[in-house]
Amino acid sequence: MSDQLYARNLNNNQATVPISVRMLASSQFNQLQVVFYRDLNNNNDYFDDGGPVSTTTLLLSTGTLANDSITLTFPNYTILAELRQYGFVLNGIRPNNSSALLAASVGVVAGDTYIIQGQSNSYAEQRQGGDANATPFRRFVKSYGSSHPNGVTAYPRNWGIGDGNANNVGNYNVGMWGMRLGSQIAATEGIPVAIFCGGYGDKIPIFQASSTAYISAENENNYRRLRRRLADAGVQNSVRGIFWWQGESDGIIDNNKTSKNDYINIFNNILQSWRTDYPSLEKVFIVQIRLGCYVGAPPINSALDIMQAQLEIAKSDNDIEIFSTQNLEHIYETGGGIPSPGWYCHYGYADGYLKAGDLFLPTVRQELYGEPVVNNTRFAYPIAADITSTGPVATQVTVELSNLTDNYSVVPLSGSNIIDYFRIEGGGGGYVITSLSIAGNAITLNFNNPNANVPNAVSYFGRQQFDAPVIENAGGQAIVAFTQQIQSGSLPIDPLALTIARNGVSNTLRWKVESNQRFDQFIIERGETRNSFKAIHELYGTGQEGTIQYDFTDNKPNATVSHYRIRGIQQDGRELFSQVVTVNNRLTTVKEFRVFPNPVAGSANATINMNEAALATIHLHDASGRLLSSRKLQLQKGNNQFSLGELLDYNPGTYIVRVVTPTETQQIRVVKAK
Repeated sequence: MSDQLYARNLNNNQATVPISVRMLASSQFNQLQVVFYRDLNNNNDYFDDGGPVSTTTLLLSTGTLANDSITLTFPNYTILAELRQYGFVLNGIRPNNSSALLAASVGVVAGDTYIIQGQSNSYAEQRQGGDANATPFRRFVKSYGSSHPNGVTAYPRNWGIGDGNANNVGNYNVGMWGMRLGSQIAATEGIPVAIFCGGYGDKIPIFQASSTAYISAENENNYRRLRRRLADAGVQNSVRGIFWWQGESDGIIDNNKTSKNDYINIFNNILQSWRTDYPSLEKVFIVQIRLGCYVGAPPINSALDIMQAQLEIAKSDNDIEIFSTQNLEHIYETGGGIPSPGWYCHYGYADGYLKAGDLFLPTVRQELYGEPVVNNTRFAYPIAADITSTGPVATQVTVELSNLTDNYSVVPLSGSNIIDYFRIEGGGGGYVITSLSIAGNAITLNFNNPNANVPNAVSYFGRQQFDAPVIENAGGQAIVAFTQQIQSGSLPIDPLALTIARNGVSNTLRWKVESNQRFDQFIIERGETRNSFKAIHELYGTGQEGTIQYDFTDNKPNATVSHYRIRGIQQDGRELFSQVVTVNNRLTTVKEFRVFPNPVAGSANATINMNEAALATIHLHDASGRLLSSRKLQLQKGNNQFSLGELLDYNPGTYIVRVVTPTETQQIRVVKAK
């Protein structure tokens, strides 16, 4: 079948193409011939590449006869998962050696299969400008049929090139962001993809395998229709990832919403069905909804329940990731059945669906293709929140984000105030947020608390309108919406926001002090270990009110490693310590570190190139950071290769291999294939 994708074997990056032909025994032909082509110059012309890869001719008399028909089975063909297409031509040969073209299949590829499921933003049809199909890699994004609610009678049961602009009932619909993501996977990984979109605009219950809604003539609901398409296409057992963008309808109004707990329970039922019906499934990616599909003032409480449900689902399962949509630009829509005065439910292309595909890509590459995790490439969620004000009345709360080494800021700085999208909750209420500051991965909110209440949660529900500020890391990844419980003592954050920059042979320390007027003195301490410090300098506080930044340059750091902290002494005599920040003053010992193959299957090896010999510790962690194993290894100067056989003892999934030397730590994310 033309434009068909065959699932690649992750171990050898190849796929097998079986060819079997059935003909009437009374056929005029006595031989059948399959000519196998590879489009070497990638121009969709199979006949200008110097000839076919192979030609196989079989006598009909060697086939299997049944009911006046002969079935002839050709040897399996092997194709590579690459940005090249393959073609097969079937010729019939008569006894006089004349021939006739009987059939041809072109555009055949090997690659990976994905599912997109959810509401209208999942199938993401073209709405305002932009052409998702205008990509040179579109022909490497394949699909099969459509998600038409009338079932298989309403769509062609064949393969085709994905259509990023079509709606959900259009043939080969993959959605605008699906096309962008799929084509970018092809471009960066050199692997074609197939995308099966099952999107439909309704609440979460209709996506269950047991749903009685939208039953087709074949007695199939939305779930069974999608599963049938994958089975018909021959890739049901090869799905690597599922993208879920759904929930706007569930949180649309307070008196008709799906509760947080119901949403979690229903999703977990769907997840269990996915894992049963798609046995090769490795990752689920949840796209968190936004305020927008609402008329007038958004129902923050009901929408936030769905957002929080999606976040809790992702945090509870190592094989689920969550994506934020906070920095995508909604479009304003009216008419066509949209309630007056209109809504902000969907997105345009350049600042919406195209951007979504680009923002989702790094996580997909890291989780499924073994790309190393680097700073500022992942979406963040809160992992802790605590009261950080020093007085008897709570007036400040700090939230720590999950990506500890990322740097966050408010973007853009103009327009409405970011504090409008946060709430301090619980304990009687009455809190008024007055300011927000960010230091590294910590968000600090200052608030008035006239009733001296004790809050128990902080929420971020995000924006609804255009051009409103969001919080992003340096890579443009926005934080997700959340409701985070406040828990005393939960924050390992730095109350003085100490950062250090290495400048040649010196180290410059910089720290920010809120409520500066409370501090009399700051003592800079340095140690050769993280448990033993000596004072190296003292600074007196300026006495100014508000937030003040202090600087100090250490011109004589330790020869190898310097551990620093700041001890702040307040006017009432209490002391406040910054976190310890470590600076390696030697040149790095590690030049290169990689794991191969990645994804890992039957074997796992690592290679590390060292500037000098060192005793290293090899740690293996699961995706949540839990330590699974640890061992010592003496590394020599130059290239070192060693086995990671311990990884083979664990189930398929994502793992982190960390190499720790006396001066630094290197890590890489590894995918163990099923």
